Amino acid sequence: MGTVNFKNVGQGDSIIIEWSNEGKNNIGIIDCNLYDNKNPILEYLSHKSITEIEFVVLSHFHFDHFSGMPDLFKFCFEKNIKIKWFLHTLAEHVLQIYNKMFISKKIEKAVIGFFYYFELLDKNILNDLAVNSYTAPIQLSNTISMSFLAPSVKTGRNIAKQINKKVNTKKFTYFDINKLSTITYINNNDSGILLTSDAVKDCFRNLHKRINKEIVLVQVPHHGSLMNIYQDFWNKLSKKDKCPAVFSVGYEPKDKLPNKETVELFDKLGFDVHSTNSVFGINEYFNINSSTTNNLSNITKTKYLNHFSKKRNTTYRYPINNSKYEGDQQFDVL
Repeated sequence: MGTVNFKNVGQGDSIIIEWSNEGKNNIGIIDCNLYDNKNPILEYLSHKSITEIEFVVLSHFHFDHFSGMPDLFKFCFEKNIKIKWFLHTLAEHVLQIYNKMFISKKIEKAVIGFFYYFELLDKNILNDLAVNSYTAPIQLSNTISMSFLAPSVKTGRNIAKQINKKVNTKKFTYFDINKLSTITYINNNDSGILLTSDAVKDCFRNLHKRINKEIVLVQVPHHGSLMNIYQDFWNKLSKKDKCPAVFSVGYEPKDKLPNKETVELFDKLGFDVHSTNSVFGINEYFNINSSTTNNLSNITKTKYLNHFSKKRNTTYRYPINNSKYEGDQQFDVL
């Protein structure tokens, strides 16, 4: 048995996966985001006695997925914690995309910090691997393995070719990096979980053919954006009854995610909808009068640091009350 814990980090991702193997407790991390001047993953790890993290996955190089990783790398360096696998979609063309579009000072500083602490931690990372849909499965235990169903190799090559053309007419946007987002598939002998990060719609075409186990937990792509939903895939997905579907969202007025249509789709397909925050489409579809949204609106809780947090000894305050639509969402699976 293992657990998957979606930390409440506003609109972003921080996922902790724990399982046992031959009497040893193991931990893995997918993405790490700062929220309300805190690093929820670091707060969690600080209460654990660990010498090794089995894997850290960076799904793609967007701020709301990597903003807390410099702190995580620094913490592991200071505590001499080994990272067995650092799995990511970083490639030269990712940084070239950044160079071809406007980047805020906040993001620029975050990128510099990421690579500074990543280099500092180099000797603690046992395996550094860029992943794609052709990457061989990684064995996490005798019965549990982890595979990557996206991004495709073709997507990365096409982006690289376009960047390297002498006459480049394509204007890259921040959204283009979503095309390189991972879809992580973790399964045992009987069942599997699907963690989709910000994967784009095209990644899901014919993907059901690669999933050979009953799905017991899914993450809804890109915080519930309808433009990332390939409905035919979700219609055909073999899943357990009332399979939890998790929206990792926060109060972002410019995005207004999740879309109500996405929430409605997953509910009508028989998924058991969960959310880290009761906002926008969640409230609209389930007719929730959320005080959280009003409070967040008034004091702009969904703000990110312009620098990396230095205080790690304070307790992470949010959420006060957990429910299906508020706060950390934890599931016993696998």
